[in-house]
Amino acid sequence: MGRGGLAQQRTRTLDESLLVDDEETDRPVLDFLRATPGRIAWSAVVLVVALLCIGAATSKTVYDRQGQLETLRSRTEPLADAAQRVYSALSFANTSAATGFLSGGVAPRDVRSGYDAAVGQASAGLVTASNGVLPNDIHSLRMLTDISNQLAVYTGIVATAQASNRAGNPIGVAYLNESSALMQKGILPAAGQLYASQSDAVTTSGRSIGPLRVVIAVALLVLVLLVLSQVMLARRSHRRFNSGLLLASALMAVLVVWLSVAGLVSTHAAGNARTQGGEPMNTVVQARILAQQARAEEILGLLKRGSDSMSDMRFGERTAQMGWLLDEHRVDGAADALHRWMRSHEEIRSKLAGGDYGGAVAIAQDDAPQHSTVLFTQLDTALRDEITELRERQRDGIAQAYTALNLLPFGAAAISVFAALAVAAGVAPRLSEYH
Repeated sequence: MGRGGLAQQRTRTLDESLLVDDEETDRPVLDFLRATPGRIAWSAVVLVVALLCIGAATSKTVYDRQGQLETLRSRTEPLADAAQRVYSALSFANTSAATGFLSGGVAPRDVRSGYDAAVGQASAGLVTASNGVLPNDIHSLRMLTDISNQLAVYTGIVATAQASNRAGNPIGVAYLNESSALMQKGILPAAGQLYASQSDAVTTSGRSIGPLRVVIAVALLVLVLLVLSQVMLARRSHRRFNSGLLLASALMAVLVVWLSVAGLVSTHAAGNARTQGGEPMNTVVQARILAQQARAEEILGLLKRGSDSMSDMRFGERTAQMGWLLDEHRVDGAADALHRWMRSHEEIRSKLAGGDYGGAVAIAQDDAPQHSTVLFTQLDTALRDEITELRERQRDGIAQAYTALNLLPFGAAAISVFAALAVAAGVAPRLSEYH
């Protein structure tokens, strides 16, 4: 090979070694992200986005939780209370209607007033419940309509029975028995179903209010990312602390603690509202209804002069069920009044068995402290007061659960924004050192 060919090969070889890859020069963004400043920048962007997202998610979650509690406090629980008042008023009306027949002829004024008031309370409760039931709750609306229609029939039969009783017509007792059967077999079961459905709605809503586990876990994850970023930046910048990241970490730690404490307090209060208010109240409501039904059976059996053994049997069944319920939830004075009432009932049965109808009526009607009227009143009053106290306890628990979350939606948003600004302020000086 000649000198010209060798020189040409050397020149070609030299030109190839000096070639520049165009793709390498066209990727400045990728080169920046691979370099230390880029890594610091994109980690800061990730932290800022994560902080803003956790703030928004926390605010939305807590706001929704407070919305659940507010619905429970202002709609679901009052509707269940209206159903409970309908249930109790209807049962008390039936008891009062039967009590009025013990005097013969015109019922005492207080008994008539009690009956009228109970019917009025039941009607008002039906209106309240109808206004509170959602339009798509067809089942509850149908039950309310059925109860209203049957209540109109019931009051008509009672009016006929009372008119016959005032006229001295014995058929009045038959009408009273018919009205009581309608109440016991038709109206009260429907009212009981309505109350059970609304009470279950309150219990279900209370159970759904649990700890804020998801947002707490995500907030902890963001806090860990902040700590790791602090370590990474300290290694690259050869500084021990970054004030911006340190402030952001402190703010996130505050948010995690706030979420944990507020969530636990809210969940505990909602749980107490259910376990120390709503659930025992259901037990006491059932006991009160059974007491009123047992009283009605006692009076009906007395009016039939002991000829209807089914009244005594039903009285025994209802008082036995009451005893079990009162063992499940103790009510001051209720168990003692129940046992004394049962002994008084045995005295009524003994009088009737001996043909002393007047003596049996006296035990059932007069105001002696050892007789049925006083003892039933003591029992009913104890149960009524317990229902009132348990409802207040339930409502207080719901209110505490709501209050525990106050300011948290706004606080979480503010903390996340300030933490994001702190991250930006802490990283910016480190980036400027690389220019």
